[in-house]
Amino acid sequence: MHFAWEAFLLRYRPLAAVLARNLTGRPAEAEDVVQEAVLALLRAHRGDGERFESAQHARNYLLRTVRNLAARAGGERHRLSRLEDEPEARAGDDRAATEVRERHVRLAGLLRELAPEEAELVARRFLRGETLAQVSTTTGIAISTLHSRERAVLRRLRASMERMERGSSA
Repeated sequence: MHFAWEAFLLRYRPLAAVLARNLTGRPAEAEDVVQEAVLALLRAHRGDGERFESAQHARNYLLRTVRNLAARAGGERHRLSRLEDEPEARAGDDRAATEVRERHVRLAGLLRELAPEEAELVARRFLRGETLAQVSTTTGIAISTLHSRERAVLRRLRASMERMERGSSA
């Protein structure tokens, strides 16, 4: 399908912006989400324009991408706030510093036990900060597959960390 991109964006970008603002609660972050979503739509259309039978399909893709990116941004804020909840290592507070070091050692051990493809996915996502779309582009693995793999790995890591922490506090 051929698009009149200017007309499309004039019509649907404001809707995407409102959705992003409602989901993120932060205007600057919402604008970033919308820009990323528009770029994702352009890349998807360039890669396989036939997948969009109509402007409504493209609109749905754009809005779904906004929702997913906003959710991911919220998750990143949540992960960062969880790190802030770590016990602070204040001067003379060796116990808190020891707790943090022990958690990091446990997590490092679990990461070393991952299968090579799982470790690569975790490294690309959390060390290099790549999006699933970027990983998909370079590996040729569908984003939905990568998303499922990532969720499964993170679920296992969390469960293992919780088991280890319960075991060490017993």
